[in-house]
Amino acid sequence: MRTRYVDIDDRHQDIAERMRGDSAAAEDFLRKWDLSWLYHENAMEGVVYTEIELSTAMANQPVADAAFLRALVEIRNHKTALDLIRSEAAQKKLRINLTTIKKLYETLGAGIDGRSEAEYRKEMPLHRAYYHEIAQPARIAPLLAKLCDQAESADFRSLHPIQRATRIHHGFMQIFPFTENSGRVARLLSNLVLVGAGYLPVIVHATDRQRYYDSFRLPEGSLRDLTMEAIENGLAHAEKVFAGIQPARSRKAAR
Repeated sequence: MRTRYVDIDDRHQDIAERMRGDSAAAEDFLRKWDLSWLYHENAMEGVVYTEIELSTAMANQPVADAAFLRALVEIRNHKTALDLIRSEAAQKKLRINLTTIKKLYETLGAGIDGRSEAEYRKEMPLHRAYYHEIAQPARIAPLLAKLCDQAESADFRSLHPIQRATRIHHGFMQIFPFTENSGRVARLLSNLVLVGAGYLPVIVHATDRQRYYDSFRLPEGSLRDLTMEAIENGLAHAEKVFAGIQPARSRKAAR
C-alpha cells in the first residue's frame, strides 16, 4: 500500500510541474476537469445534467428556459463550492470543523428554499439513495463534533492524505447529518484534504455509483480502495492529456 501511495504522490508532482509549465493548457484542462467533476458528482446523487446545461451554468450565460432555472442555481452553487475548497485548501493550515461543514452545505444550498441554512436532519428518512445505517438525529451533533476533533488530532494529521480523506468521507457518511446534500458535502470534505495535499480533485465516476453506495456498509478500506482507483484513473487521463500537449508544443517551437 505504501508503494502505491508513493507512486500516486510522484505522479501528482509530475502533473503539477507540467501544469506550471503551460498555464494556458492547465487552465483549459481544469475547466474540462470541473465539467466532468460536476457531471459525476450530480450523477452520483441520481441527477444527470447535459454538457450544454453544465457549460451554460459555468459560463454564467442567460437562460430562457424557466424550467432550467432551479438546475442553473444548483450547478452554479456546486461550482462555487468547488472553488471554495480550492481556496480553503490553499490556506496555511487546513481546517475541517463544523464551520467548514456548514459553509459547504450552505454554499450548495444558497438561494434554495429549505437548503440555505445548515440544519441537521430531525428524522430518519424513509426514502433515500443511501441504504447504510446512519446516525439517529439525537446523535448527529455529538458525532460530528467527535469527527471534527479527530480531524484536528496529531494521529490523524500523521496519516497519508488518502487515508485522511477516506476517514473523513466514510465517517461523515455514517453520520449523514443532512437530509439533502450529505453525499455532496462528504465528497467536498474528502477533496478538501486531497487538494490541500496537492492532488487533483478525485472524481468518482457515476458507473461506480452502486459500489460507492455499498462501501458505506463496509469497513473504511472499501471506500479507500475505490478512492485510490478513482485517483489513478484521473491521473492516467491527465497524463494522456499532457503527453499529447507537450510534443505538439515542442514541434511548434522547433519550426
